[in-house]
Amino acid sequence: MDFPGVDEYDASVQGTDLDPVDEELLWNNPDYSLGEEGFIDAGDAVLDSEELSEQLSGVEFRETRAEITDGASSGFGVSTINFDTVEDIVWTGNQGGHVSSYYGPMLQKYTSFQVDPKLEVRQVRCLENGVIALTQNSLRFQSRRGLPMHTYTSENMIEMQSLLCYSPTSLLMGGHQEKIIDFDLTTNSEKKTIDIGENGCAMLRQHNRYICAGNAFGRIEFKDPLSLNTEHTLDTHSGSLSDFDVEGNYLITCGFSNSRQGLSVDRFLMVYDLRQMKAINPLQTMVYPFLLKFLPTYSTRIIVVSPLGQMQVLDTIYANTQPSLMCLYQVATGGAMITSLDVSTTSQCISFGDSVGSIHLMTSNVTEPQFNSFSRPTEFFDTEAPEISIDIEDDTTPLSVLPIAYNANTLLSDWPEELSKKAYRSTPTIDEEILKTMKMQGSIGYAPNPRPQRRRQKISVLSS
Repeated sequence: MDFPGVDEYDASVQGTDLDPVDEELLWNNPDYSLGEEGFIDAGDAVLDSEELSEQLSGVEFRETRAEITDGASSGFGVSTINFDTVEDIVWTGNQGGHVSSYYGPMLQKYTSFQVDPKLEVRQVRCLENGVIALTQNSLRFQSRRGLPMHTYTSENMIEMQSLLCYSPTSLLMGGHQEKIIDFDLTTNSEKKTIDIGENGCAMLRQHNRYICAGNAFGRIEFKDPLSLNTEHTLDTHSGSLSDFDVEGNYLITCGFSNSRQGLSVDRFLMVYDLRQMKAINPLQTMVYPFLLKFLPTYSTRIIVVSPLGQMQVLDTIYANTQPSLMCLYQVATGGAMITSLDVSTTSQCISFGDSVGSIHLMTSNVTEPQFNSFSRPTEFFDTEAPEISIDIEDDTTPLSVLPIAYNANTLLSDWPEELSKKAYRSTPTIDEEILKTMKMQGSIGYAPNPRPQRRRQKISVLSS
């Protein structure tokens, strides 16, 4: 995600209130440690050893899988990552306009297709009948199996950055431009455009009462979901807004502040109570916050990650009073920068995308982690049935094991017309005992059944 002034981010971190370590950034210093707290190397959880199992016995999340996406060999990093809310799939888009998807916690490769020949994929979102990918000036609709369905472009799409599906038939698209586009998914057309100001809209989030639109300069606007009129505004960070998320009654942001040295990272997460639209006590983190996300199944727990994969899980209620409840991890990025973050709807899986084109999956300590609680079965390609061969000398294998082509024109049981004759089965004669005891009521006769045959016995009537 592009933000004005973020290029000065690395050079200005020393302007924060933190003590610099040898005049270098914490994430550029390989010898830096957190003392007694320390980070848990989540990448080591992939190894299998008794000593490691004892060491990680109390760990909530472990990195279980890492995959290199298509396009990584060409130098394209992962620009966006998103868990499918309908099926057990995680979707990724890279800086070269390519989209790849992976199935299940083992990240089995599912589909891979090109969306744009040059422009990066800004965001990928899932619908009931497919996925949508947003680039700088286009919106692409694809089926989950990779078949293109529709591509939409408009003169209003200049520098798109984010999208939000706020209803089953509508979505919003915003970017570094003065308008937000309200798009109709049923007609594939624009319903209207909303003026957002010259600062644009870099991020869109949905709340049960508002649609939250944040720009790159730290302001968040709360819009009515029906009229899309601005109801409230909040000025969060003096420099730039890096990321924000909303859950329940709380909105939490991370970003940058203006200092004498320029733009510097803000180590505090700003917390706002949406019931009063006021800031409450901020949360101090032990990592440099770059991206954050609420855990969907917990209304107060959030995940914060630094550019080099230092991740912290903290509770917004007890973070300032009980520091021991904070969990710290190190994603095994190998020095690459984290560029995207997403959490599954079950909160059992966390995915990261980095600048070298790899995705990392962390799962909780459950036997079978799931992306969704009730996922729809994923459609795979049909496999051919293996051919069955029987030795010519084999006289024990029944011929019934061989498949029969029922769609064939002729069968071995078909006789020629000259040797066959069509005849209808004649009606069996009525038993004499029934006729003797029958009583007529008009044209209908009634008689007790003498049951001359046994149960389920069939009588064949042959006619000469």
